[in-house]
Amino acid sequence: MSTMTAPLTVLPPDDPKDLQPLADALPKVPDRIRQGLAAVLQTLTSGEAVRVEPVAAMLTTSQAAEILNVSRMTLVKLLDEGRIAYQQPNVHRQVRLADVLAYKQERSKQRTAYLQDSMQQADEDDLLMLDINDYTTPLKKARSRQPQ
Repeated sequence: MSTMTAPLTVLPPDDPKDLQPLADALPKVPDRIRQGLAAVLQTLTSGEAVRVEPVAAMLTTSQAAEILNVSRMTLVKLLDEGRIAYQQPNVHRQVRLADVLAYKQERSKQRTAYLQDSMQQADEDDLLMLDINDYTTPLKKARSRQPQ
C-alpha cells in the first residue's frame, strides 16, 4: 500500500450500489475512521465528489481557525506568539494541519488539567455542594434577574 502525498479527488460511481461492499465493511472499522468513511460514502452516494488530503496538508489561516473554533484574528495572534508554526511562502500564511491538530490536542489537555485542579481545590475548600437543589435554586434566581 502506498502513502498518499497529494490530494486525491474521488468521483462518485455511476451506480451508488457499487459502494455497498464498503458500507458493509464499516462496522469492522475503528470509530474515528468509520465516521470519516461514512461521511465519504454519504457524499459519494449523493453524487458528489470527495477530496482527500494527507495530514501534512497546508491550511489557510481561515481553515485553521475554523478547526480550532477561534476567530481568524485569534489564530493570527497564536501564530505571531509562536504557539503554532507557520510558513509564509508569499503574502499569505500557511499552517500545517498536523500542527493545528497538535495544538488543539495540547489545548484540550491543558483545559482538562485546569478543570481537574480547580475541582480538586474546590473540594479541598469545601466549596462543592452535594445536593442538586443547592445548584439549581441559585441558578434559577440568577436567570430570573437577567433582562430578557
